[in-house]
This record gives sequence, structure tokens and C-alpha cells, in this order.
Amino acid sequence: MNYLHVTCYRLSIIFHIHCICCFVKVWIQELCLLIGSVQTSVHPVFKKGSRSKVENYRPVSLTSQVCNLFESIIRDGTVRHLESNMLIQDSQHGFRKQRSCLTNLLTFLDKVAGCLDSDKNMDVVFLDFAKAFDKVPYERLELKLKSHGFTGKLLKWITEWLHNRTQRVCVNGSKSCWHLVLSVLQGSVLAPILILIYINDLDCGISNWILKFADNTKIFGTTTDTRQQLKLQEDLNALVN
Repeated sequence: MNYLHVTCYRLSIIFHIHCICCFVKVWIQELCLLIGSVQTSVHPVFKKGSRSKVENYRPVSLTSQVCNLFESIIRDGTVRHLESNMLIQDSQHGFRKQRSCLTNLLTFLDKVAGCLDSDKNMDVVFLDFAKAFDKVPYERLELKLKSHGFTGKLLKWITEWLHNRTQRVCVNGSKSCWHLVLSVLQGSVLAPILILIYINDLDCGISNWILKFADNTKIFGTTTDTRQQLKLQEDLNALVN
């Protein structure tokens, strides 16, 4: 079931939908994890710079269609819970419906234009989390899932999914040994929404404006005097700490 080609599912949609619904119920109730969802082959995709440096490659996880479908069901339910209860900060524009880079930019430009029209100076600091997907500690992520209202079997399933993942690297037909993954796998269906949950509290205690697109963050505000400049520095210190 893990390795059926996507074409097979298109041949008898109604039958497979019924079967998959039954499987999903069993997987949730019994806290089962498919082999394909916990063992992932990673293919490095070159980004930029020197091809001889590992950090210049983006890991892309390839999993089976059934595993992707199951993760998509979990993700959609998670998103509905977060959005219906307005748990995601309004500053977040990444991986959300009716939000995008464009809405992020328009919101930012509106604030900048307002300051310019009032003849006020503005300082902007652009931040990016290095290897954000690779450095999320799963134990802390579990605590944040609980704080966002995730309980019961769904929380246990996500916890098992986070704890028991292994991956190997595949390059030109060669494969490495399986290694335990202690963070969120980039390329998985669930990874983006888990990242949003993990960094959702960045806004807490920030007095200046903050905008996020996934882990790409900018913090900005008017700096017409030393007091406002110190406030911006305090916000940056709070983010670091």
C-alpha cells in the first residue's frame, strides 16, 4: 500500500476513497504509523554557491502518495482548528489561505507609507532562521502543540510521528544508512504548519511591528528619538532570548 503508484488511485477513485477513510480511522485510533511516513529518502537539491558544500543543498523528502495523503488529512484538520480558533498570529502570512508574500509586502508598505507621510523615520530589521526546519526541538514543539489546544490521540500521533522518523540520503543511486531525525523533516506535508505553530509566539512581548512569512521575519518601527531606538533593540534582544 505504501508504494502504489499515483496512477493506481485514479483508476477507481470512489473505492480508494472509501478504503483510505477506513485506514485513516484505524491509523488514528490505533496510533499506527506507516513505514513510508517514518522512513524517508532525502534527495539533496542544489540551491546556490559551491556544490562541494553540504549547506548549499536543500533536502527534499520523497514519501509515498498514501503517506502524503494521510499527512494532508492531518494537516487540513490542524489548519481548521488553528484558523477557526484564531490561534495563529495575524502577523503570519506564510502557508495560510488568502495570505502570501504579496499580502505581507502590502501590509509592510502600508506601514512604511504611513511613516513617510508623517515625516517619521523607520528602522527595519530583517531576520531569517538558519536551517529552521532542521533545528526545531521536538520536545519543545510538543509543548507548543499542547498550548494550541492539541490533545488526545491526534497529539499522540503527531508525537509518535516526530519521535520515530528516520531518513537516509540518496545521491545518484547511492544510499546512506538510516539515521534518526530529531526535528521536523523539510519536505514533509506536516512540516510547514508545525513550523508556524513553533514560531507563533514570536510576537509576544514585542512593542514594534512584526511581520512573518513562515520563518522569514521583519521587525520594524518608527525611530524618531533614542527611546524608540532602544525599544527596537529591546525587541531584538527579546527575540534572541
